[in-house]
Amino acid sequence: MANISNASQQNASRSCEQSLPEGGNPRQSPTLELSILTTHHKQFHPGWVKRTVLLPGWFEAFPRAADSYWRSLLWSWRLFRESRHFDAVVTGAEHIGQMFALMQSLFRTKSSRRVHVMIDFPWAVSPSRPMLLLKRMQMRIAIRAIDQIFALASPEEAERFSEALGVSGNKFRFVPFHYSLKVPEPPVSEGDYIFSGGACRDYKTLLRAVAGTPHRTVICTLQTEYFRGLEIPANVEVMSVSPSRFDALMAGSRAVIVPLQESDIHTGGHTVIANAFKLGKPVIVLGCAEYKSYLEPGKTALLLAPGDSESLRAAIDRVFTEPEFARFLARNAREAAPAFSPEIFFERVFEAVEAASQAKRH
Repeated sequence: MANISNASQQNASRSCEQSLPEGGNPRQSPTLELSILTTHHKQFHPGWVKRTVLLPGWFEAFPRAADSYWRSLLWSWRLFRESRHFDAVVTGAEHIGQMFALMQSLFRTKSSRRVHVMIDFPWAVSPSRPMLLLKRMQMRIAIRAIDQIFALASPEEAERFSEALGVSGNKFRFVPFHYSLKVPEPPVSEGDYIFSGGACRDYKTLLRAVAGTPHRTVICTLQTEYFRGLEIPANVEVMSVSPSRFDALMAGSRAVIVPLQESDIHTGGHTVIANAFKLGKPVIVLGCAEYKSYLEPGKTALLLAPGDSESLRAAIDRVFTEPEFARFLARNAREAAPAFSPEIFFERVFEAVEAASQAKRH
């Protein structure tokens, strides 16, 4: 069995974190009348940093808070208190966003609630029916205080969110996610290995597909517990790496594999797909037809049925044995990448905030 190595994870580049202005008055954006507080720290695009204020201390606290209910609750309360000084709040997919929405719904009148836009909605069906009913009830209360939720996978995902919670579909909107490579981007080359990475992946199918083949396979994930009890082929390396190393390994690969798990409601893989497109890599996605919202099958990427290890094996062989076809996919992927730029995505966030604010005034 190949080793599962663990390199220490490094923090991404620090943000130009801003603090509250003296006197506690809202900070006015230079290009918007609205002041925006955020916990969305994953992409420090200049336009985003310029027009928002990151919750003080959240950048450092996020890694620990994400793994603790009580820490998330504490930071939700801090977000709730700080939001008094702002017109709007934009949260990511962390629990803090859901808890903040619940607090707004319970402790603020409708007229005093801050505009709240949520980027992504990490809904997962609970294994037991009582827990599912409790979770649905909690989210129905919280969602009353959320103005807009971005569904990042597809329009169909937005519809599933609406149906699962029994709320108006107007709350949800499909917006493709953006690539998040740091500048300068890592150098791109056609390496001798395939790359896969991220959480909530069907790595079992990937292992079956590459077992017994000559193709070196690199898998990068912080959640190495996926591989407990699995036989890891000799040509597979599983490792935990820093974000910059993750991007560098992707850039140096022959192709990027995104083996997604079958999901009833929430799906993922958007960031890896967008980043691979930006790097101009051949991409093979195991996922449902909804991913046509991101790719054009056979042109910008290959789209296979979830769990189909035989088709995946054949697709990987084709990337290695037909280099011109691989380069065809790579060129088309690179040409499609501008549609997933941070500028486009964040402008849609600001549009959603402005629209929600106008709706509250009328």
